[in-house]
Amino acid sequence: MSKFSTKYGYFSDDGSEYVITNYNTPKPWVNVISNGQYGLVISQTGGGFSWKEHSEFNRLNRWHQDLVQDNWGKFFYVKDNLSGEIWSPTWMPVKTQLNFFECRHGLGYTVFNSVYKDVEITLTIHVPLKEDFELWDFKIANIRSVPINLSIYTYFEWCLGSSADHHREFHKSFIETEFHDEFNTMLATKRLWEIPIENRGHWNIEYPYYGFISSTKKIADYDGEKETFIGRFNSVNNPAGLYAKQMAKKTGKWGDAIASLKSDLLINANEVDYVTFILGIQSDKSKIPSIVEKYSSRDNINASLNEIKSYWINFLSPLEVVTPDDALNILVNKWLRYQAISGRLWGRTAYYQQSGAYGFRDQLQDSLVFLPIDSSLTASQIRLHARHQFEDGTVLHWWHPITETGLSTKMTDDLLWLPFVVLQYIDETADYKFLFEKEPYYDNKLKEDTLLNHCIAAIEKALSRFSERGLPLIGAGDWNDGLSAVGLEMKGESIWLAEFIYLILNRFSELLNKIEEHNLSKKYSDKAESLRETFNKHAWDGQWFFRATKDNGEKIGSKECDEGKIYLNAQTWSVISNITSDERKETAMEAVSNYLMKDNGTLLLYPAYTKPDKYIGYLSRYAPGRRENGGVYTHAATWAIWAYALLKDKKNVWELFKKLCPIYNGMNPDKYCAEPYVTPGNIEGPDSPNYGMGGWTWYTGSAAWFQKVIVDWIIGVRATEKGLIIDPCFPAEWDRVKIKRTFRGSVYNIEIMNKSNIKKIFVNGKEIDGNIISFTEENKEVQVLVQI
Repeated sequence: MSKFSTKYGYFSDDGSEYVITNYNTPKPWVNVISNGQYGLVISQTGGGFSWKEHSEFNRLNRWHQDLVQDNWGKFFYVKDNLSGEIWSPTWMPVKTQLNFFECRHGLGYTVFNSVYKDVEITLTIHVPLKEDFELWDFKIANIRSVPINLSIYTYFEWCLGSSADHHREFHKSFIETEFHDEFNTMLATKRLWEIPIENRGHWNIEYPYYGFISSTKKIADYDGEKETFIGRFNSVNNPAGLYAKQMAKKTGKWGDAIASLKSDLLINANEVDYVTFILGIQSDKSKIPSIVEKYSSRDNINASLNEIKSYWINFLSPLEVVTPDDALNILVNKWLRYQAISGRLWGRTAYYQQSGAYGFRDQLQDSLVFLPIDSSLTASQIRLHARHQFEDGTVLHWWHPITETGLSTKMTDDLLWLPFVVLQYIDETADYKFLFEKEPYYDNKLKEDTLLNHCIAAIEKALSRFSERGLPLIGAGDWNDGLSAVGLEMKGESIWLAEFIYLILNRFSELLNKIEEHNLSKKYSDKAESLRETFNKHAWDGQWFFRATKDNGEKIGSKECDEGKIYLNAQTWSVISNITSDERKETAMEAVSNYLMKDNGTLLLYPAYTKPDKYIGYLSRYAPGRRENGGVYTHAATWAIWAYALLKDKKNVWELFKKLCPIYNGMNPDKYCAEPYVTPGNIEGPDSPNYGMGGWTWYTGSAAWFQKVIVDWIIGVRATEKGLIIDPCFPAEWDRVKIKRTFRGSVYNIEIMNKSNIKKIFVNGKEIDGNIISFTEENKEVQVLVQI
């Protein structure tokens, strides 16, 4: 039984696969497959690219961003040697009309099923655990009554290093290819690596890896030269090499390097054969023959795929929910965490954006997704980011692994996400010893300091950047990078940042008291109270909180503005931070409901800017209704669910979930366009002619936050230092919800019964006072019954 079926596809019964039945989706619908080091992106027609460690600096194959044609990738051609017919099991690039087509994106793998003239091909792609290569495994069934004689050809263009090789005449001059008959493999490397490492001048270091491609069948022919394989006036859809009696076998240092291998198969009637192509990146080419040998075994290929499937099931299993809403269950149990981990934390790439870098605020927030399943991974992320903080408390806005180079900016919120995530980690684990672990500073590797002091350095730096009237400065942007010119002179103020700092000051003051740092605790609580007073004196705009002031003192996000009169974050975080009165919280969120709540969620601001404002920044230069300029910016919209839940506004909590939910939006796929199984970075707003179209999927911080607000604030089971709090805010019509929540090594099986009219909580059969389930080490499995 298919779930949430449209003309393009559906979810499998358990939600672990999205099955695409029509290759002609409105945009490329992709999977991001990664094991943390090596990964690939693949679309429903076979487009995409692979990388090791860094998706831009160390890319295996060339790929250019074209979301209209999706015509760059690692492609395969199947040729019937008797009839001369050619097709591709992924439809692209040949585009022969297949008799049957299906693409199944799963957790850690993608499968293409196709039939063409009674040749059935199942192509399974996955990346083995802890390996730097991928397997393209073909199962070919001859369902004809006569034997078939087939050849399979591979094709991709070697990149080997930086993705920015658009000047191909230059970059191709450094690639070398060679074919090794003895271990059935083509190798490629490069004499130049275009990354910013100083070593005898510019562009003057060796690429330290080998790209390779091999086959489990004997390679019958090959070519490493684009000109001879494609032909001067042919194309990737119809390359000349497929029609030649023999391929050119060109390799070496002087060509436009590609990887085309040919494998032949003779398959009797009603029989099956297999061939697997192995391609990847290795630093030691002497290891490649043993890789080829190992994965020439069907048992090893199958074991590797099963290991990947089991890995994701086990990895996600510590947290599971069962609610009356199937869409919510699929997102929480499968796709939101997979998106956040495989795409955002490990791959750090997708189709709309290729990055490879770590954002200081970005991957710190994303790592919150690990807390209920493996909090040690959140701890590792915290340590990594602490190592990219300067001694004065400032941080790199982003940095690149491999080179360790990054961007130091005047963004004023980045540094504060370190204490924010540390607080969340302590809530989850109560591991106060973690605060005293040491990490060096980015600008002083010899000075190791405690994580506590790293957090304090961030807070102190933030407190040093206040205006004369006592509000924090916005600098080159706070959370919203698009406000890139509001405070470049370090005079403009941020209302949202005031709310964020207030929350951190109060929470960190509580933490400091716990570890008996009472003087600093009092300093922060006093500063929080002073900030609250200043905030409520200056930030209220009559019906909502304005967003910021420019360097010249003009307000943005105010009723005084012609455009951008109201911004979302200033309202939601007034509730989340508890910086203001209950009356103002209610009024601010009423304004969100009245002005910002639209068909697909809450807009980031309203109305959109129609004229660029150089004193605001690039936000105002987007087209109206696109991304931050009057669109739904999904990351921020998830925080609105949090705010509504704090106000116990069940109606708007649930309405907003449904409006943001990609599965529900995906039921109108030609309007929504984006994949229905992952969150988008944004959804176009009402000022756009594409109102309701999703964009920038996969590589977005909204996945981790949507997961967190659903579990913590809709289902309402969340970690506190004292234990798990039960505080649901789901629809009144729901009868019951079940959640398995692993917490500090114990498994809590929680059943929430609605409509009982008796508010009680039973833990292992005994009623408790209040709604916090205290943690005890003795109980490794806890049964909780909640009546609300």
